[in-house]
Amino acid sequence: MDLTLRDLDHLFRQPELDPLNGSFSTQSGVEAVLQRLKRARLPKSHQLRLSIQLPADQISTDTRAQVASALAAYAATRIAEEQESLHFLGRETRQSLRMGGLFLIACLTLAALVDYLNALPSFVQTLLRESLVIAGWVGLWHPLDLLLYAWWPSRYRISLLKHLETADVQLKPAYP
Repeated sequence: MDLTLRDLDHLFRQPELDPLNGSFSTQSGVEAVLQRLKRARLPKSHQLRLSIQLPADQISTDTRAQVASALAAYAATRIAEEQESLHFLGRETRQSLRMGGLFLIACLTLAALVDYLNALPSFVQTLLRESLVIAGWVGLWHPLDLLLYAWWPSRYRISLLKHLETADVQLKPAYP
C-alpha cells in the first residue's frame, strides 16, 4: 500500500485543508491507511507492506525505524483501547440481559395473570395479555443486539489495527 505525505507530521495529524496549494484531504495518514485496509480486506495472516513517500529532506537513516515503531505503538494503544471498550461492552451486555430477562419474566407473569381478570371482556384480556408479551420481548431487543452484534465493529477495528501494528514500513522520497 502506498501513502504519500507532504509532511511526516501528517502521518498522525490531520493536514490543513488548502486547495490552493493542492492539499484536499483532512485525513491523517494513519486514518487513510485504515480506510484503505477496510476496502482491501486483507486476510489475517497477510502482512501489510506500507510504502510512505515523503519529501526527501524528511528522510534520514533512522526515520524508517522511528516511523515503524511509532505506527506499532499507535496501533497497540488503539488495540488496547478497543479491547477495554469490549470489556465494558461485555459488562453492559450482562447487565442488560439481566434487566431484560427480569422484565420479560415480569411481563409474562402479568400476561398469565390477565387470564384471571374475569371482570374484563375477553377481547380486552386478549389485548392486555398480548401487549404484555410483546412488551416483554421488545424489552430484550437491546440486550440481544448487544450480545449478537455490538461487539463486531470493535473486533473489526482490532483486526485492522493488527495489520498496521505489524506493517513492513518502507520510506521513499516523493518526487514533485
